[in-house]
Amino acid sequence: MPRFQTATGHVHRLSLRAIAGVLVLVVATQAAEVRKPRVDIPLRPIDPSAAARVSFNRDIRPILINACVECHSTEDHKADLDVTSFATLVRGGKKDGPAVIPGKPDDSPMVRHIRGLADAPQMPKGSPALSGDELHLIRQWIAAGAADDSTTGASPVGSDIRHFTKQESPEAQRLLDGLLYDALTPEERFARTRRYRTTFLPPQTPPPSPGNPIDAFITAKWREAKLPEAQSPPPRCEDSTFARRVYLDITGLIPPAQEARDFVADPSPDKRTELIDRLLARTNEYAAHWTPFWEDALASSSTDINGGIGSRGNHRQWIFDSFKSNKAFDLLVAELIDPTLPGYRRPKEYTPNGRHVVSGYIKNETHEESLQSAANVSQVFLGTGMKCASCHSHFLNKEWPQARFMAFAGMFGPRDLELIRCETHTGQRIPARFPFELAGLPMEVPSDVTNRLHRVAQMLVDPLNPRFSKSIVNRLFKRYLGLGLIEPADDFRNDQPASHPELLDWLAQDLIRHDFDLRHTIQLILTSRTYQTAYHPDRADRFDILKPGEPRYFRSPTLRRLTAEQWLDSIRSATRSSWNNDDRAFRKDDSTPLSRALGRPAARSEVSTGRPDDTAVVQSLELLNGPELQRLVYAPETAAGLLQSDETPAQTAERIYWIALSRPPSATERERIARHLSGPSGKSDHQEALGDVLWALFVSPEFQYIR
Repeated sequence: MPRFQTATGHVHRLSLRAIAGVLVLVVATQAAEVRKPRVDIPLRPIDPSAAARVSFNRDIRPILINACVECHSTEDHKADLDVTSFATLVRGGKKDGPAVIPGKPDDSPMVRHIRGLADAPQMPKGSPALSGDELHLIRQWIAAGAADDSTTGASPVGSDIRHFTKQESPEAQRLLDGLLYDALTPEERFARTRRYRTTFLPPQTPPPSPGNPIDAFITAKWREAKLPEAQSPPPRCEDSTFARRVYLDITGLIPPAQEARDFVADPSPDKRTELIDRLLARTNEYAAHWTPFWEDALASSSTDINGGIGSRGNHRQWIFDSFKSNKAFDLLVAELIDPTLPGYRRPKEYTPNGRHVVSGYIKNETHEESLQSAANVSQVFLGTGMKCASCHSHFLNKEWPQARFMAFAGMFGPRDLELIRCETHTGQRIPARFPFELAGLPMEVPSDVTNRLHRVAQMLVDPLNPRFSKSIVNRLFKRYLGLGLIEPADDFRNDQPASHPELLDWLAQDLIRHDFDLRHTIQLILTSRTYQTAYHPDRADRFDILKPGEPRYFRSPTLRRLTAEQWLDSIRSATRSSWNNDDRAFRKDDSTPLSRALGRPAARSEVSTGRPDDTAVVQSLELLNGPELQRLVYAPETAAGLLQSDETPAQTAERIYWIALSRPPSATERERIARHLSGPSGKSDHQEALGDVLWALFVSPEFQYIR
């Protein structure tokens, strides 16, 4: 008879009947835990005329593919049910028979399983219940007779540009007439279409109070949470701190010492807003600071072919020029994807050693390349990580069954893609489809790759696609405050709402209504009190991946470490007598131990929208002993440019602090630096002593972080 030993050493015997009882209890408990609570999906009245327009091929099949194909496909047909075609759906499964009963939606087994009314778990099992809109479409189709149009194809819906049921405004009518009848360039048509679609946005919710809208939404959250800051707001940062913060955030460089001094001495009450506007007008420096971020995000490479494999293209100069000219963000994104636009980033083709190689942002020569292109676009421009769903349904985000991602990826390729589950071919092709319903846009997908890319670019940047606009304003918020309204910024999902959903909605709509002008939104963020608040570690928010629902209040900015480019460029601009924008680190393709230790990737072989900001031993060792930093701070030309013979050591200390930290030294700091600079000789021209001071300042946390 089986027996077991307790922790105290006593041996107990168990009968087989007792073991069976325990097993039954465990299985029953697990089953109870697995079966999710039933979700009541509200029913809506069925309008016969609307029901008659529902198409199986266009409307119903994509819902079934997205939600049900994981368990009920040709390859894996649980309960003998295959939902991938009309014929197999009508044939039904071994238990319930036909899945649909034409004319009787609420008696149809498929509807009963979706509603959780059958003697089984609510379908789709293990995933969120269908939405009310999805269930209503299915019920309408069945009520109208469950017609099969899968062989003849669905009649196009929305193929005419006039497809909204609401009465168009005079402005919308004027824009529509221009689209239909005016001779427009592709760029003019793009901008006119954006403005036309913008007229169908819902009214913008006004901020809770006057002033900067960001501050209004943030303080409203403080009041709601009954935080003391609602009555006594945290102080703004000092002028010297603000100058350094905003120079680094707009230009990527610390402020020149004299400009920092002048700003601090300026008594004007509007000087902060005026400084922001002046720096945003420095288009060369503004563009130079944005370029490495987007090179990382687009996996831009300095070479078209790496090891015989085509790269994602070299987009450096195009990124720089686009930000210098303040190109509308939606147009910038569309030019990466849409072959019909004059500014399209057309892939380049090569035949090294007789092998065809393509280099470009959108690659679709193979099944895998189409998947990768779709995954890159969704991560960067929808803030949504779909890559896991390329091989199997997403384990951590039930919004993304594999078939839904495969449908999206098909829009980037020359044909619908086969569902290949964990390297096993199913032979089943998933109809291409954009993953989000956009009111008024045709959902049918063109058959040729040029028009597929044109259509997916249109839908991606459409003003009524909220994930596109919300994703970029969230990235801007994170860039300047240290944390986003959505975290992680690449994991936009319905089950994790934004920390301030009303603010996110408002910012997204505001960006759209200003024609996707990023500088407008940046200016709005930087002029807010929220951005200008003094850093305080006890008030700063933190994001814990294990506690994603923890509230964020933005009572203090979060510490942000300088990027490799910011750190290197700031040191070089501070220590050189002559400096220009062509010397920026992003223009150099060489990878050094120092740049890698500071987080710059050695090669951009994959998408990255945020570099690691953690510290490591290798970084400390490089800053302590690395030859590159030693050359920067101890070079004779550095001392020659910074030491002045007519200065006392105390005056030199004062000037060096303004150069490196944009502030005057404290009395203690001035005394210590002056003593070190004087050295045994009592003179202030000691080259090595100056190098010591510069090294100590440049590796200090105050220099390495934006606070």
